[in-house]
Amino acid sequence: MTHPHALRRATHTVRCWCRLGLWLWALALCPLTQAAPPTSDTTLQPIELDDRLHSVPLAQHSVFWVDPSGTMTVQQLEEQQAELPFERRSATHRMRLGEHGVLWVRFDAWVRDSRSHWELELMRSGTDRVSLYHRLADGHWHEQHAGDHVPVSEWAYPDRYPVFGLDTRTDAPVTYWVRIEHARVPFSGELVIHSHSQLRELRILQQFLLGAYFGMALLLVLVAVANALVFRDTSFAAYAIYTSLLGLSLAASMGVGGQFLWPHSAGWNSVAEFVLLPLATVAALLFVRHVVQPRRIGRSLDRLSLTLAAVLLIFTVWDVIAPTQLSFDGLTVAGSLTLIVLYAMLWAAWRTGDRWVRWIALGILPVLLAGSLPVLRNFNLLSSGFLTQYATVIAAVIEAPLLIYGLLQRSSLQHEAQARAKALVITEPLTGLTNRHNFILRLHDSLVRAQRYRHKNAVLLIALDNHGWFNTEHGREVADRALVLTGSLLRSVARDVDTAARVDDNLFALLMEGPVRAAQAVAASTAIVAGGLRPSDQLPIGSSLRFKVVLALLPDEGHELQLDTQAHMAWLRDAVHDLQRDKRKSIETLNF
Repeated sequence: MTHPHALRRATHTVRCWCRLGLWLWALALCPLTQAAPPTSDTTLQPIELDDRLHSVPLAQHSVFWVDPSGTMTVQQLEEQQAELPFERRSATHRMRLGEHGVLWVRFDAWVRDSRSHWELELMRSGTDRVSLYHRLADGHWHEQHAGDHVPVSEWAYPDRYPVFGLDTRTDAPVTYWVRIEHARVPFSGELVIHSHSQLRELRILQQFLLGAYFGMALLLVLVAVANALVFRDTSFAAYAIYTSLLGLSLAASMGVGGQFLWPHSAGWNSVAEFVLLPLATVAALLFVRHVVQPRRIGRSLDRLSLTLAAVLLIFTVWDVIAPTQLSFDGLTVAGSLTLIVLYAMLWAAWRTGDRWVRWIALGILPVLLAGSLPVLRNFNLLSSGFLTQYATVIAAVIEAPLLIYGLLQRSSLQHEAQARAKALVITEPLTGLTNRHNFILRLHDSLVRAQRYRHKNAVLLIALDNHGWFNTEHGREVADRALVLTGSLLRSVARDVDTAARVDDNLFALLMEGPVRAAQAVAASTAIVAGGLRPSDQLPIGSSLRFKVVLALLPDEGHELQLDTQAHMAWLRDAVHDLQRDKRKSIETLNF
């Protein structure tokens, strides 16, 4: 047994290593994702859009400025742009806008090919509000709006990500202004101009891949629910809850939920990610705790996991009821600690050596690694990009077969143990034959049927005559082996409808269901005696199984209580004792 102090030291070591690894990874990524320093050159050349191009990123082709009060209109911005400190925007640009701050991005585009339609895409979901402004040919402002604070059904182009149409005129370049509101969470995301056909091709591919994942997730949830109901295994129920919440949180974070599940609800769309992602994290924590069980992870980690689950739920409720920067930061920190604790729980479970536990750990690990990317983004250490958007989906696809395989292995082991436990109720554990109690019940039923249909059954009572000799000369192990060989011999002689049982220490019985003729019973007795005399590698050299067999056709008309099984068994037992005193005879027939 592991000493409690050693377990606490090991748990503390795991926590330290997990925390150190997370921060080292963050520090390693930080230089690679650091926002490019702003440049003083803000002169923009119009982006020329023609049939040679399909997609044009606005990185280094646009400038930005942050309005800290968020009160300036696009008209005022246009008039005062020469006086404002605009800076060139890079692909990895990120910043905190604060509660009221607004990010303005300006770029110029000139459509050279009137046959193509061009659209601007913000390649991330979850932005509070995004608007695109430009002047029409008559001088009036044209506005388009999207974002989580606007129902997707009311977007200029309902889509997963905010998409806006560009002006189709070709006679002159057009200046566009992008207004972005995004409180609490650091904003980063690439703006890209696509041709209409290119954007549609991208969406078809993305929707196909995402549809494959969500279809697989739904199928796994149904399979897990079916297993939970059929096998009464709560681990599959916990997996179904975890997978459902993970799928819904991914739908919210990638814009699929707003586009297809709740397109008319701006209120839920704006908080869905902040609610579903923490709930999925809590579900993952409780799922791992339930499956690997507290005894494998230790009391300290178990208590810490329950405490963190409660804290995460409290911060989630706080962030929904009264969202502030403090509530969001608390939610992020609690989520980070939960990931670290999950690492520690999986490591502690891995060290137990159970194969199915290791499959569970391997399945959860990719999601934990992918889940750390949004945490780094929320800490303003990483810009939004392909990995922050799709890493969790890729990890979930890897996770699904590993978790299901691990759960099925766990369920198989449990059901095997349960089947053995249930079998002990009706079978004798050493030989695997029917036990005495169940044999008496079957004999009674057999006598009732025989009397009703007026036929005879045969009962053979078999004594292993040299069992005591095996025990005295060769020990209990060899004597038990002789009993096991006897059980195997009886199973080979018995028909499908017959019942072989061990009714005493060295006494066995074979019930041959009727109608049975006397010749059949004698043939079975002879086969048993002859089979025991054959030499076996499992017995000492020169020894064999010597049997004494008494057989009778039942019910016996000589008994007053023809359905009294105990009377019949006592009659047969007395006959066996008499036969054992006769050294020359091995088979005795009683009533024929």
